[in-house]
Amino acid sequence: MFFQEFLQSLQQESKASDRSDPLDKKHSLHAFWLTLVFLIVCSYGAIHHEMWRDEIQAWLLARDSTSILNLFANMKYEGHPALWHLCLMPLSRLSASPVMMQIFHLLIAATTVFLFTRYAPFHLLIKFLFAFGYFSLYEYAIVARNYAIGVLLITIFCVLYKDRYKHFVWIGFTLILLAHTSVHALIVTIAIGIALLCEFLYFHYYKKEISIDSRQRVWFGFVLIGFGILTAIIQLNPPADSGFATAWNFKFNFQRVNNIVKILTNAFLPLPRAAMGFWNSHQLHSSAFFQFIRLPLCYLLIFWCILRFLKRPTALIIYLIATVGLLSFFYIKYGGSMRHHGFLFITFVLTSWICNTCPEFRFPFDKVSTVAQSFFGPVFIILLVFHFLGGITALTSDVQYVFSHGKRTAEYIKAQGIEDMMMVGDTDFAVSTVVGYLKKKEVFYSKGSRFGSFVRWDKARTHGVSNEEIIREAIVLSTKYMQDILIILNRALEEELVEQYQLTLLTQFTGSTIGNEGFHLYMLQLP
Repeated sequence: MFFQEFLQSLQQESKASDRSDPLDKKHSLHAFWLTLVFLIVCSYGAIHHEMWRDEIQAWLLARDSTSILNLFANMKYEGHPALWHLCLMPLSRLSASPVMMQIFHLLIAATTVFLFTRYAPFHLLIKFLFAFGYFSLYEYAIVARNYAIGVLLITIFCVLYKDRYKHFVWIGFTLILLAHTSVHALIVTIAIGIALLCEFLYFHYYKKEISIDSRQRVWFGFVLIGFGILTAIIQLNPPADSGFATAWNFKFNFQRVNNIVKILTNAFLPLPRAAMGFWNSHQLHSSAFFQFIRLPLCYLLIFWCILRFLKRPTALIIYLIATVGLLSFFYIKYGGSMRHHGFLFITFVLTSWICNTCPEFRFPFDKVSTVAQSFFGPVFIILLVFHFLGGITALTSDVQYVFSHGKRTAEYIKAQGIEDMMMVGDTDFAVSTVVGYLKKKEVFYSKGSRFGSFVRWDKARTHGVSNEEIIREAIVLSTKYMQDILIILNRALEEELVEQYQLTLLTQFTGSTIGNEGFHLYMLQLP
């Protein structure tokens, strides 16, 4: 009885949200207080979060690129468009500390939560669970990456969609930016663009319900969307000497298809283990029963969403193209991690948000769609409970355990007063984390045999380098520049090499969530 009354309140809240004045004080007050609590909790988590290489890589690219053109040149190996890095460039001129990036990222996440709480047509409980769910609270808030700005722009699109033909130019600008945040957001942008085009052509040429003035705005908006998609694709085109994720898999394998579909559970039921290695882990994967039902559950979820949106073709087109597009990308190019898989869930939230404002179509047996939609409230709450538990687990685990030792290593180097020494580092992607916290312009990376700060993911760095070769390179540099060398490794050297080359082990930091971001520091003194 209670659950039935609660579902009725969900429906009433949803309808009230659709009718409410945008300046309604009640919703604004809820949004303000929820966002404030969210910001306090996330700030606490961010203070205890040691950034890892992917976070620092974006900061180093922005910090050490001399101009916007130089940034685009440096980014050609990244596999992401440049919007996030362009936002970081002015921040890096204010301060060389990557903490600036964390603050900016938290403000982006908080803005998303505010807009979602203020405008999404859901019950307040749903808004609360979403705000403190795994992706909103941790993956797209505390971990500072380019994905959060994409989620913010998707949220802005949802806000604008209700009066889309009045604000279509703004929708166009929003989708330009969205396409330039990540390859996953680009796929969502393409899905939205196709759905909006289909909807517009239907009402323009068949129903003839759109005014001439609106048509001009809409066509200009589509030009903007197309421009954003095209320029993003051009940026994503890798150079010939790219050395990361270069393979394409176009061979059809039914077992691989099923394995990719199972990724949906990472997106819809993110529940990491409460342990040092919590990141990208999943508590349910260790359950034999869950593994038994996992694949049928994923297909059932897709089928249910299709039934839900049958009467709302715009939402259906966005959901199908985005979901199939993301899964295809994971199949063909790069399987990704939880942060990438999260866009499958964001697509679900996006289409659920705009569903009731999409044009409704009548068709035979449309009651099936109505029945499927009636389950939305309880299903969404159950999913968000898992997200909430996952978010709290990730936050507390990150606070309890060291995420990366890059920050502590940099702090030790500063405390010893040796930050100005020449440094040799390996492996480059791990050592770059230390470089970002040191505010150092360059170290010598043995992979690629060159000086630099950020990692250049080309073929020059794909060859293996032995520990002895690293030491010999350090000796050459020591002799050439007549100074001692600090060797930073994410592994220990063999004792024989330490004795043979008379190295001094200064310290070591081991045991972290990112397993290969523990560090050993060795001093090579000038003979």
